[in-house]
Amino acid sequence: MNDIDILHEMLNSTALVPLQPKGNKVSVELMDKQSQTTVEITNLPQNSVVIKTDAFELKKVIFNGLKDERRRADFAIVSNENTKKWIICIEIKCSNIDKDKVISQLRGEKCVIDYYKAVGREFWAANNFLEDYEYRFVGIAGITEKKSTRPTSSANPPHTQLHNRPDTFLPIFEQKRLYFNELI
Repeated sequence: MNDIDILHEMLNSTALVPLQPKGNKVSVELMDKQSQTTVEITNLPQNSVVIKTDAFELKKVIFNGLKDERRRADFAIVSNENTKKWIICIEIKCSNIDKDKVISQLRGEKCVIDYYKAVGREFWAANNFLEDYEYRFVGIAGITEKKSTRPTSSANPPHTQLHNRPDTFLPIFEQKRLYFNELI
């Protein structure tokens, strides 16, 4: 059983975002109810799963929240295509990005993924579950209905740092439609 199959078995269907087939790739619509924003990601590899990671309540259940440890991002895309393995953590904001808040949410997201790893190893006996994946962290903001839905990178300044840590996340502004490759 591969990692994607285990995630489908492990996670409640309400936490999974349905993928839409488009030729030999798939797309997904990330709808964030809190920001009332939708972003489409196109050209995902077939062997992908998209998780709405803030679908379960975490507030005041275990953590006090003194260091923002109750925060997590909106979505995670786990993709396993041949030799390329990606975990992309995504936070969506309708307006500006508060960098510190987004970093906290992305850090919390990585902790949630680490928990999935532990559960897969313990309960599915998958010792290499979600190993050797490259992380990417993305903050998407400034989405309004008046903006173009055409995928383009021109609205965003070049990002010079590798966005493989929450504190170096890739900021994307004013784009309602993105290609998977733009996120990695």
